[in-house]
Amino acid sequence: MQKLIGVVVVLSVIFGGFIFLGGKFEFIFKWSEIIIIFGAAFASLLMSTTSGTLKLMTQQLGLAFRATSYNKDYYQELLSLMFELINIARVQNIKALDVHVENPDTSKIFAKYPRVTKDTLTTNFIIDSFRQVITGKQSHHLLEAFLEEEIEHLEDEYTKPSEKLHATAEAMPGLGILAAVMGIILTMQGLDGEISEIGKNIAAALVGTFTGVFGCYCVLGPMSSSIKDVSESQVAPLQCVKSILSAYSQANQHTCVLTPEGRILKPATSHRLSN
Repeated sequence: MQKLIGVVVVLSVIFGGFIFLGGKFEFIFKWSEIIIIFGAAFASLLMSTTSGTLKLMTQQLGLAFRATSYNKDYYQELLSLMFELINIARVQNIKALDVHVENPDTSKIFAKYPRVTKDTLTTNFIIDSFRQVITGKQSHHLLEAFLEEEIEHLEDEYTKPSEKLHATAEAMPGLGILAAVMGIILTMQGLDGEISEIGKNIAAALVGTFTGVFGCYCVLGPMSSSIKDVSESQVAPLQCVKSILSAYSQANQHTCVLTPEGRILKPATSHRLSN
């Protein structure tokens, strides 16, 4: 709702102000200029962006105009899910997590937290992270480094749409000047006409510059910033998962030993067994 209000205010202030000063809407709104400038911008975006990034950009644009799902209720479910999974490892054994980690669709624990399971990115990250814990082959430091590297990779992937859209926004004023130059070329061909007609042609050419600047600072620029916020909110839960698993791994490494059967033994117990 906030973004829709922003769109309405921008259009009202700019076009409403122009009309209030005596201008006419048809003077500043030219379909030919819009098609040339925005069409060229879209074509350049297609040439410089992969299909996966374009698909993710479309998804993030849709999320930008909806109420965020990463709210208090979401994080409460995420923390509860992590608590239950870790509690299984502590009370039963780490191998008992296999049932839930390998089959999250049929897991009774995952089914209790629909807000998290609807978030494919976070759910997959939880599953991959617990798989690393279940193997028991990595130390606390290696596990933390693995999770951090994975998050950095996902951050790069999910922020790429905003970077590509921002680059396209920066190109819009240049495309507007390109359209204006084309208009001036057409105007120069009719210099032998009436002065009033030449003035109208020059004004029409300047609409191209206006359209490019408007597209940059009032359309694509804000949209790129908006989907950047969306990407940050999508990756933020992963940091939460990483922090919880790192703390669990560190505590488990210093206080427990994992037997081949998946049982967690205290250091004193493991010492007696070794003797």
